[in-house]
Amino acid sequence: MTLCNLEDVKTLLGITDNSADAKLTLMIKAVSSQIQSYLGYKLAMADYTEELHSVNNRQLIQLNALPLRSVASVTVNGAEIDDYKVISEYARWGQLYRGNGWSGAVYTRGFTHDVVAGAWEIKASYRAGYYLPGDENYTEDGEDSLPYDIVSACMQMVALRYQYDVMGAVGLKSHTEGHITDTFGDSSSEIGLTESVRKLLAPYVWYGVA
Repeated sequence: MTLCNLEDVKTLLGITDNSADAKLTLMIKAVSSQIQSYLGYKLAMADYTEELHSVNNRQLIQLNALPLRSVASVTVNGAEIDDYKVISEYARWGQLYRGNGWSGAVYTRGFTHDVVAGAWEIKASYRAGYYLPGDENYTEDGEDSLPYDIVSACMQMVALRYQYDVMGAVGLKSHTEGHITDTFGDSSSEIGLTESVRKLLAPYVWYGVA
């Protein structure tokens, strides 16, 4: 899983030969994994099947992969249903809408029988994620393709890692440019996401559901 292309990174760095290809490829893989962890969800387009618990008549159920592209099937307690709807504003965050609510067996506790959890009796098969750079269906402005902000963030971080690696900037702890200050680790391989890159990624961070 890589979030940017080797050739694009080389163009950004002004590298015209293949001498750095192996190192840059490793850095692209590392940065891609770092960004995916920061965003909080898998990014590659794929098919998923998972079991979910009932959410006590709420109209939205949270899937574990996002953004939601399409739904193949949903069963509740073994029976297939089709009264759900993929709505773009909710699908963006992996949520599937059902007007009648997602309901099922629940677990309660206490004298007032407060509901604390639902039964894991909902099974969903669906497609979610983005086409990534290098995928056959990827285009820079494609609706189903990885947003270019994320691609750009990957390129910027790889270029920064490479530049500090070349300069041997071990021990560098901060970098200030204008109103932005970045703090790095003790070697080029330990450079965290810079403040400017985190701002670029901010619209895509998934914080989960309370």
